[in-house]
Amino acid sequence: MQGSHQFTARFDDDVLREAVLTFVVQRTIVEQKMIWAAGGLMLVACLALLIQGNFTMAGLALIIACFPALYSLIVWRAHSAGTFGRYKRMADRSALITVDPEGFGIDSSLGQGRLNWNNVTDIWERPKSFMLFSGANAFNVLPRKNMPRDAEAFLSARASAR
Repeated sequence: MQGSHQFTARFDDDVLREAVLTFVVQRTIVEQKMIWAAGGLMLVACLALLIQGNFTMAGLALIIACFPALYSLIVWRAHSAGTFGRYKRMADRSALITVDPEGFGIDSSLGQGRLNWNNVTDIWERPKSFMLFSGANAFNVLPRKNMPRDAEAFLSARASAR
């Protein structure tokens, strides 16, 4: 990337919803396959216990089988509230984004922030945005709309390299 690219990003509900849903599916379903497999086995155990007439243990197995879904719902609720809450506090739900070879910056009515690329742990490329992670559960959403092509190509290349 040559130089610095600035653009005004508009954070609409579709972009944020896509980012939160992507995060929840990846972190609580795709990366937690063993927990979901255990939940499935508990459902099988629940059915076997029902056939045996052991309704108390079947109920307990059913409750345990629901834990993975409950976990996903809790993560979705927490990240949805945090993400939508942050952007709804913005005066006009837009920010000036700067992308350059050293990192990226966000300047909005909530304040200013900058993150260097060595602090970005992961980049997920989505149809409507890029999700830039600074930790396992902390990410910034950069909408693609109004993003300069050079900045988009740069972020796409960084996402592919990870």
